[in-house]
Amino acid sequence: MHTYKTHKRLPHASMEALMSDSEPSLDELRANTEKSNRIETEREKKEENTLTNAIINSFEEIGEGRSKTLSLRDENIAALVYGLETHSDDLQAVGKTLRNELDRDDSGTIDRSELLRLAIRVGLQQAAPDVIEAAGDAKAQYASDQF
Repeated sequence: MHTYKTHKRLPHASMEALMSDSEPSLDELRANTEKSNRIETEREKKEENTLTNAIINSFEEIGEGRSKTLSLRDENIAALVYGLETHSDDLQAVGKTLRNELDRDDSGTIDRSELLRLAIRVGLQQAAPDVIEAAGDAKAQYASDQF
């Protein structure tokens, strides 16, 4: 003799209510998965050990108070720049040439700091354009992250 268990059946409408209340729809699951994947991808990109991420981190550190000032020790460059500072016309001419190399507006007077900034940028642009591109990408990403 077999014993059968009887299960109380819920009405069809009640079963649907249980399903919709306790389980998300397929569309909701897809949307959550896509959102999670995007967030995870963005997090992974930020954690990659790339030059762009290192530059982004440096922008963040500068924003938090790390000095923007760099110094260099080079006797020849120091003598050249000090000499240019005593000959303002030459300093301005070199600065304007550097600005032209970078396709920058030719406005304002050139001081020591501007001359050195321009010279470094021209040198990096010519010697390592991929580094300049990484810096541009980092600046754009950092600015975007600030919103």
